[in-house]
Amino acid sequence: MKLIFIFLLLCSFSGADGNVFICDSPNATAYHYKRDCRGLNNCKHEVKKTTVAEAEKIGLKLCGWED
Repeated sequence: MKLIFIFLLLCSFSGADGNVFICDSPNATAYHYKRDCRGLNNCKHEVKKTTVAEAEKIGLKLCGWED
């Protein structure tokens, strides 16, 4: 029963499908679950959709607004 609850909880997050959004800038430091996250407001470059694994591979961390 506990595992079902945890699974449902994880699926309720926007990024549960493994896709996230990143600012395609050399100075970017974070990835975002939502395209409209306020952490992406200052992005002057293209916002790209990618996977959590790829974002972490290039050194990005979860946005502080999404913790």
